Amino acid sequence: MKKAKPLIVGNWKTNPGNVKDAKKIFLGIKKAASVYKDLDVVVCPPYPYISILSSAIGTQKKNLSVGSQDVSQFESGLSRTGEVSADMISSVGATFAIVGHSERRAMGENADLLRTKIQQVLKTNMSVIVCVGEKERDAEGGYFEIVKAQLKEVLVGVNRSDFHKIIIAYEPVWAIGRKDNVALTGYDLHQMVVYIRKYLKETWGETISSMMKILYGGSVNSSNTEDIMINGEVDGLLVGRSSWTADAFRDVFSSVTACMKTHSIKDLKKTLKKAQAQKKNKR
Repeated sequence: MKKAKPLIVGNWKTNPGNVKDAKKIFLGIKKAASVYKDLDVVVCPPYPYISILSSAIGTQKKNLSVGSQDVSQFESGLSRTGEVSADMISSVGATFAIVGHSERRAMGENADLLRTKIQQVLKTNMSVIVCVGEKERDAEGGYFEIVKAQLKEVLVGVNRSDFHKIIIAYEPVWAIGRKDNVALTGYDLHQMVVYIRKYLKETWGETISSMMKILYGGSVNSSNTEDIMINGEVDGLLVGRSSWTADAFRDVFSSVTACMKTHSIKDLKKTLKKAQAQKKNKR
């Protein structure tokens, strides 16, 4: 079976400040994505730019898409001032929507709200990127249960037929904004990925567990992608600051492509074994 392409998602947050700059950056990313065809690239700009950037994709739809950073819990056609519904976003070209980003959770979004948002996205043709992650790490490993609870809370009620449209982004809040040497290691990330897949398998079965894409988000840049992708065994990345310029995002593409080409499954097993030994020696 051919392995799926790594999925690289750029979250622009409130950048840039005007549509002219947004289009310029996006065209640079489009050019880079055309070179790195072994990647699937998604750019999630602020709402006002979605339609314009989607139109700018042109014929390059095979590996470049536009997504939304959030979505309303409400359907269109209601008296909800300021809300932007999932079908509105989908109608202007978005094919992905992020739900439950740590910054949205910090603003008070709870499981009930996120669950409703996910259901709204699933009614459209969009895929939903569901963010989960602990605020801090404890020595007893309680953070595993926190992530499990977050997944259970937001995925309950999802029809089995819709799971192919769900992507999980593991986003440990404590690692966001940290330097490489104090952020999450690939070995620690691999443990969480295994745990998430185990939970998915026990709850929804092997098929859903194996097909689900798991991304990592948290201080991602071109210098730490090898550790994250290879040792962490994730299916892609949720990138913040390093997606705000075409050059920085292209460097992430280059790093991911290079490490995927130079590491075979045999090399991966050796690397993981070495990492496990190093961690054991530190105890």
